[in-house]
Amino acid sequence: MEESLNSKFQQLILRFHQQGGELPPLEKFDITPAQVVYLDYLAKHPACRLTQLTTALQYSAASVSVMVSLLEAKGLVKKTQEAQDARARSLVLTEKGLQVVSEIEAFRNKRIEMILKALDEAEKKTLLDLLEKAMSKKEEK
Repeated sequence: MEESLNSKFQQLILRFHQQGGELPPLEKFDITPAQVVYLDYLAKHPACRLTQLTTALQYSAASVSVMVSLLEAKGLVKKTQEAQDARARSLVLTEKGLQVVSEIEAFRNKRIEMILKALDEAEKKTLLDLLEKAMSKKEEK
């Protein structure tokens, strides 16, 4: 029984990603899904330090440093000198980086609206409550 539920859930997730038939605007900006994770974090936490980004994403410092350098080379992220500590650098999105995040967010919102349009407000709330419950449950060891 659990196997068929897992299979059905996997099929629904795949259908979710295929909904609308269009791809997110990643190719337009020459970015990868992994890079979107960084951009999303920096959009929500402007002027954070590299160490904060490393801790938040739970990646190695070397991996984060390489990715930030790549995003910097693409003109999406820049390092700025902090006023309190001239040696410290904060990471911020550039105008281009903000535009990328904005377009990806618009794409996501359009897809979510399309998926949820068949549900009334009570059903949407129930769905979100169930997803939050499922995502907050700790793995049993």
